Amino acid sequence: MPTFTFTTRLAASAAAAAVAVLGLTTTATASASSDGPVTQACTAANSDTTVSEVSRPLNHLLLTVTNTGDTPCNAYYAPALRFDDAQAATPVLESSQPQAVVTLNPGESGYAGIRTSLPSGEGTNGHTATTLEVHFKDRADEDTNDWATLDLPGDGVYLDSTAAVTWWQYDLDDALSY
Repeated sequence: MPTFTFTTRLAASAAAAAVAVLGLTTTATASASSDGPVTQACTAANSDTTVSEVSRPLNHLLLTVTNTGDTPCNAYYAPALRFDDAQAATPVLESSQPQAVVTLNPGESGYAGIRTSLPSGEGTNGHTATTLEVHFKDRADEDTNDWATLDLPGDGVYLDSTAAVTWWQYDLDDALSY
């Protein structure tokens, strides 16, 4: 009889352990699916975008995107910029590519630096722009078709052929270091 009791207790313990393991597995699976990777792009619909002048470095603007949504969003690649009625997007400084996609939780901000011209004056086709369209990219590096239109500071900003934009960055100092 003691063998039967020991065997019954052993089986009951094994069953309880199996239920506990399965319960944890189910919980972990449910948790993983609700906290999976962020794939939603930051856009004008779920973010606030601003452009501001900076004192240093010379001839730069700071573009700030702040997640105003309820869920995290990714600031993919670099923003596609269109000054006034320009036909081509501003070139991207590829050397500014960060190690990872910039993921913004609600309330967090990401940054892109905009070089408007080189201080040496070697650019061509200089002109003053007054508006800026900021187009956001999705995971496939395609336009999300949801952009922000911003007024540039003051009476406009001088641009020339050396204008360029960085990839989105977590840190504003990184965005302005190019």
